[in-house]
Amino acid sequence: MEFSGYIINLISSFLAVEYINYIFINKFTGWKRRSVFFGGCMVYFMVVTALNHITTFEGILGFSYALVLAGYGLLALKGKLQDFLLAGFLWMLIALVGTYGILSVMSIFTGKELEEILSMGEDQLLYASLIALVVKFCMGRVAASMLCRREDFSRQENGMVAAAFGFMCFLAVAIFCMEVGGMSAGQRYWLTIGILISEIGIIILLGSLYKSLVNYQREKLEEECRRRMEEERREALLDVYRIGREINHWRHDMLSKLSVLYRMQSNQKYDVVKEHMEELYEVLKDYPELPQPTGNEGLDAALMKAIPKCKENGIIFHYFVLGNMEKIESIAMGTLVDNLLNNGIEACMEITEGSRELEIVMQHTGTGVEILQENSIAKSVIQNNPNLQSRKEDAPWHGFGMKSIYHIVEEWEGMYEYWEEEEKFCQRIYLTYRQGD
Repeated sequence: MEFSGYIINLISSFLAVEYINYIFINKFTGWKRRSVFFGGCMVYFMVVTALNHITTFEGILGFSYALVLAGYGLLALKGKLQDFLLAGFLWMLIALVGTYGILSVMSIFTGKELEEILSMGEDQLLYASLIALVVKFCMGRVAASMLCRREDFSRQENGMVAAAFGFMCFLAVAIFCMEVGGMSAGQRYWLTIGILISEIGIIILLGSLYKSLVNYQREKLEEECRRRMEEERREALLDVYRIGREINHWRHDMLSKLSVLYRMQSNQKYDVVKEHMEELYEVLKDYPELPQPTGNEGLDAALMKAIPKCKENGIIFHYFVLGNMEKIESIAMGTLVDNLLNNGIEACMEITEGSRELEIVMQHTGTGVEILQENSIAKSVIQNNPNLQSRKEDAPWHGFGMKSIYHIVEEWEGMYEYWEEEEKFCQRIYLTYRQGD
């Protein structure tokens, strides 16, 4: 076997393993996934190379291809054995039809016997083998449309790709026939027209695929955004539930202590009562104060969520609400303040030395609500992150907090600005009351 034959076998092995890998969901990720994929390609390559040395036509020995792919599926993919065997046997047919189908088409176009085609020079056989690989890829994509088990699979785009490659394969066969002298001047003319039309079609196809890719990415981002918002709502509910449990526990514990103190006082054990009262005062002094009702349920929930979180992380938290906040919708106000406070808490937690402080002031101005927040920072935000983008490792799945803030400010025809002073990051937001509020 010539060196080019090994290259063709290697590419064919990659297409075969990629075909079944494309249909099913992987068990592994990262380096494990790549290692298993490479191992599957090598096993398939050794099998197909061995068969090429044994015979020029695999025949029944082609079952080896199906068995290799089924074994790879059991090792690396999620699914049942019968599904892997079905996909493997289908690829075996694709491999046989792809190779010998192209050789047969060339034989028909050129008027040569199949044996003459097989005895062509290395360059011409390499050309034919490459066309066969394209056919295998196209047929593999069609098979994937019927067998695919992946949720993110798109049959429409997959069919478009297969059709485009199939047409290109037809043109390649025609060009081959022209090279060996099997075409008249008129046929060459129409072939040229076909090539020009195919180029236009490919441009249109690429534009369509790009548009589909953009829509798919947008849908994925929107879905991830919704999922994270649901997680935040769930966490907020759990925080409120936890605070409620703590209050009930504190109430039960307090009633028991007061009952004991009452009995001690009735028995004139004033010294013991005084000692326990001092201990009780120290406990109550450190207990976080729950926010007073502000007239806005969303704002109350955001403050209630932030108070224990700040206490747990050693953040000195102050808030002031001047005036009634009921004219701003609860969901909008709660989302806005919750995102502001979360960003402030995350900034404070980056501080390893020095005090962590967070303060927010909200006041009614007559025509709207003004919100001023200040929080400590470890380093300059304006110098290191002037666009206020997420600095987390998986940044594409973060940064929704600032987007929500911008959206709410725009929706309420407001204003947003920020600056720094004395190692603090300051933000001012103004929301305008809507007409009729």
